[in-house]
Amino acid sequence: MANLDILTVGDSTVDNLFEIDTDKASILCSQRTKEKELCFNYGEKIPIKNITKGFGGSALNTAIGFGKLGLKTAISTIVGEDNDGQSIVNFLNQANIDTSSVLRDDETNMSVILVYNKERTVLSYHKQRNYNTLNLPTCNNIYFTSAGKGAEAIYPKITARATTGSKLFFNPGSWELQNFDFFAPLIKYCEVLILNKDEADLCFDNCPTQEQLIKIRKLGANIAVITNGAKGAFLEDETGQYHMGSYAGEVVDPTGAGDSFSAGLVGGLIHGLSLEESCRWGMVNSASVIEKIGANKGLLTYDQLSKLSSEATNLNFTNLKEN
Repeated sequence: MANLDILTVGDSTVDNLFEIDTDKASILCSQRTKEKELCFNYGEKIPIKNITKGFGGSALNTAIGFGKLGLKTAISTIVGEDNDGQSIVNFLNQANIDTSSVLRDDETNMSVILVYNKERTVLSYHKQRNYNTLNLPTCNNIYFTSAGKGAEAIYPKITARATTGSKLFFNPGSWELQNFDFFAPLIKYCEVLILNKDEADLCFDNCPTQEQLIKIRKLGANIAVITNGAKGAFLEDETGQYHMGSYAGEVVDPTGAGDSFSAGLVGGLIHGLSLEESCRWGMVNSASVIEKIGANKGLLTYDQLSKLSSEATNLNFTNLKEN
């Protein structure tokens, strides 16, 4: 195998984060559905407390996360031929991420992220990409994540890598989830499939989490992971089902929480840590990211994660079958 530890595959974006004053908007909650809505007065000018420009997308966020953990990391993504596309490439290069498989075409994807009352609402602009042109270099591990419309073209390339020695870690995005029947056969190649609870409900019916873990494993994944916000993470491997609570931290901006958890978990497994310790890495990494504005500014290094995880004695790894 190549000496490339991991390749992330998916979309990259320019993120514009707008922090909204709490007295300039409101949250309405439906008594019937319990769904919450962020509300402004129609036609009104809404002042913004602060604007932060950064870079995001799950493939980019996790690439930065893996790089910080000392893994030789590359990214296979498509960015625009515009200045924003070049800025993304520069950002990745500065983080020592291999960008030789980054393609330039058309416009760069963009997200406007509204941060209000410790929660975020994302407005996304995604160009449809020609993923047939995307190159996937030989690597020891592949992390396949949110790509977008047209990502079907990546499927045979991912399969080819997974059947020739690359371990596959799969964290599907919106398009892959909307077309889950098409992408589901990839799960049989997965070392780990990572979903959040809403995504699991979409793909595996709105049934108890423990049943969903079983369904994921039956499709062939070695490890099934379902995260559920403040309720922590639920996992299953060949030894049983487990739960780990979330790591306490001040929530400033939850953008990137899932990606940082995945980077810690997958990075830990690649470094040879146990599932328990790898999950602890994910929790601590995620807690660090949500304490800062932006999707990847709070990502931790190998040494930082090792130290903080060893001190996180409250993060118990509970065997669900014994409780």
